Amino acid sequence: MKRTVKSFFGMALASALGGYAFAILGALIGSKIIDWNSYGGFGGLVGAIAGMILGYAIGVIFGILVFSKAFRYRGSIWLAGLGAILGMVLILGLAEPLNLNSNSNVMLWSLVVLTALFAAWGFHLKKV
Repeated sequence: MKRTVKSFFGMALASALGGYAFAILGALIGSKIIDWNSYGGFGGLVGAIAGMILGYAIGVIFGILVFSKAFRYRGSIWLAGLGAILGMVLILGLAEPLNLNSNSNVMLWSLVVLTALFAAWGFHLKKV
């Protein structure tokens, strides 16, 4: 498959959908793992949020892997993983300085979009 802007955004969309599926699974698993000590119900909430964040990052990489296999698209899955981690760290690290944590919708959508875009961008870089 030829590298185009359309394929880049298709890969970003596929990675976001994969991330969404894994985020739901991660939230369910994380809430059950942390809930064993039950601090008045907040243990499950913390586990669900942590599981959702970790699950989304893993799902983004999985979505890119499925897209690349389905369309015979060459790239670096390691750089895609690095891009997904960088997108997560960038948004979570800059949440306070950019005042993203005051509006949860902006923070959630920037996390979803930037992680998928950084992962697709990393995959499109030449293999190292």
